[in-house]
Formats: sequence, C-alpha cells, structure tokens
Amino acid sequence: MRDNGIPQWQDGYPNEVIISQDIEAGNSYILVDGKRIVGTAYIIAGHEPSYDYIEGGQWLNDHLYVVVHRIAVRKDYKGKGIARYMMEFAEKIAMEHQLKDIRIDTHHDNIPMRTFLTKLGYHACGTIYLDNGDKRIAYQKTF
Repeated sequence: MRDNGIPQWQDGYPNEVIISQDIEAGNSYILVDGKRIVGTAYIIAGHEPSYDYIEGGQWLNDHLYVVVHRIAVRKDYKGKGIARYMMEFAEKIAMEHQLKDIRIDTHHDNIPMRTFLTKLGYHACGTIYLDNGDKRIAYQKTF
C-alpha cells in the first residue's frame, strides 16, 4: 500500500501479536500455493463494535453479519483472483452461519480496494471510526 500512497497499515499494523490473536481465536484464514502463503484474511461471524456508529450514510439493514478484516494478497500474486477467492470464502462462512450480510471497511484513499469491493457487489454505506480514531469507509453486501 505504501507504494500506492495509501497510508493504511503503515504504522506496524497488523503486527505479530494481532495476527497471533486472530489465529488463536480461529478467525485467521490463509490461502496457499504449495508451501507459499499467497493470501490471508480475518473473517468472523459476529459483531464489530466500530460498526455501531456510521456517519454520512447508513447500513443496508440491521441483520447479523460476517466481518472481513486484514485481507491481504502477496504482491507477486496480485491480479490472480486471490482476493476474490477470499471474499467468496467469506460468503461461504456467512452461509454456514445462516447469515446473508458481510461488512468490511477500508481507508478512503484505498481506491483499488474500493473499486474491487464495488465490483463484487458491495455498497459504500458511510464512514466508521476505528478505536484509534482513524476514519474508514464502510461497505456492506447482502445476498
């Protein structure tokens, strides 16, 4: 993201502690090609406190949802459908939990991610604030 001028994830986040907590909680998923990790995402069916307040818009509905955070693709695997596959996997998790909504957020300047989410049928719903006060644009897909 640094190469594209996106200030998201430039302060050491996510760090090893956060990733370890994701793994221990059973919510960290990876996609491998042989022995190489090519993609990762944090996916959980549950409540995200930072989504309780949304500014400049509203959620599509108030249904329970799956949250996707920390989705990343290995640089040399970009453009090969890895992120799409991870998001489709999130939809499968939602269906397994009998949920029909997914929420995700990204930095306002992360135009590639915003474009990607729109192509997948996600709707920009408004602005949310993280615990540290950072603003993110929030997206939701219902199916």
